[in-house]
Amino acid sequence: MTQQEGTGVFNGDMGVIVEIDDEEQKIKVCFDDERLVGYDFTILDELEPAYAITIHKSQGSEFPVVILPVFPGPSVLMTRNLLYTAITRARELVILVGNRDCLFEMIMNDRETKRNSDLAEKLRKCVVGMDWLKQ
Repeated sequence: MTQQEGTGVFNGDMGVIVEIDDEEQKIKVCFDDERLVGYDFTILDELEPAYAITIHKSQGSEFPVVILPVFPGPSVLMTRNLLYTAITRARELVILVGNRDCLFEMIMNDRETKRNSDLAEKLRKCVVGMDWLKQ
């Protein structure tokens, strides 16, 4: 990995703490585009842990694994397009956890502009025991 020294960190950028210097009271964070940015301990409140992020914040990014909780919510949010966005963020593995009926409702909720996404086919390939998903 080639790391660049730099600044210009923007809201939503994600990185990994790669160095903690207790003596100097500084840390270094390597962001996704390999920028290496130093932070003084006095401004660490500007960083926020990203143990989990929303689908909306993940747009434009990819992750090795995506774990998607599937539970009831407002129908305006529980759409096929949102499900497609979540699933396509994963490079290697998608894990859906939750309510099967809610998943089915999301698949059937084409409230937003239709896309030719192959979502049903992608789900068939990655989910075992979904014979009911024939539509």
